[in-house]
Amino acid sequence: MSKKVHLDLVFNAANLFFLLTIACFFLPSKYAAEMRIGLKRPTVFFAVLLASEIFFLIQAGNEKKRRQAKDIAGFVFFITFIWELLVSRLNLFPFVFVPALENVFYVFVQDWKMITEGFFSSMYLLIVGMISAIGSAVILGTLVGWNPRLTKAVYPIAKAVSTVPPLIYTPYVVLIMPTFRMASIFVIFLTNFWSTFMGSINNTAFVEGRIVNSAKVLNLSTPVILFKIIIPFNLPRIINGLPIHLASALMTLTAAEMLGADSGMGFYVRMSLNFANYTKAIAGIFFIGFVVTGLNSLINVAKKHLIKWNY
Repeated sequence: MSKKVHLDLVFNAANLFFLLTIACFFLPSKYAAEMRIGLKRPTVFFAVLLASEIFFLIQAGNEKKRRQAKDIAGFVFFITFIWELLVSRLNLFPFVFVPALENVFYVFVQDWKMITEGFFSSMYLLIVGMISAIGSAVILGTLVGWNPRLTKAVYPIAKAVSTVPPLIYTPYVVLIMPTFRMASIFVIFLTNFWSTFMGSINNTAFVEGRIVNSAKVLNLSTPVILFKIIIPFNLPRIINGLPIHLASALMTLTAAEMLGADSGMGFYVRMSLNFANYTKAIAGIFFIGFVVTGLNSLINVAKKHLIKWNY
């Protein structure tokens, strides 16, 4: 690595705002002096900042990701610096609605057990709902897409049904289902099913004719063509759509949990808002953001290791 690259990794806006945020810790705090609740220990917040800086340096070490990493990290550290300076140090905003970041991240120490239980509860519903929706949609969509007559009959109906936002019927589903778990899984299922179903119909039509013709020349049966050729051929498209499906499913799940759950990430935010504890509510929102980011990263890693072909 050249000297110029080393200097570029050290002297940049991201590192500047990171250092400025750390420097704020040494300034006197009006928030601690004037607010009854005061500032919590900044240990967790500092650990998150340090982990973010290390992750940024790792990403910036990759020449292909360097510019994007610097832009993202610069924006994140700029926000933390402004928040830390204006709220934690100068106390310029109502502390009830805009809490100090030290207090927000300290919530993870106070409520780690409830947050952890909520995470596993939400992940169970999310995984079961998404796997059942995507699996059934891919199989049924491939079968429908294989038959042109069936495609013409089913696709317009699916397109019309899919235009209804899941959030509209989420309260109704939660109301009529016997248990909240069934309601959540069903809502997540519907959120992901129709778009994946239509995508699978289109993907089947996009498979190159020479591939299908070659399979027919080899006298392969229809099930083998569908499940051993067409679905694997379309796997990159399916995985590329997972981040969008994940975001939609998590949004719907969080809305459902805020309506009728007694656990989960959405329930934690709703409970905090009900008691006007905006510090915990913001912590819950941050946690959901971390979860979504982590799941998207896992999808990208899985794609690189499992999918060796693309088009």
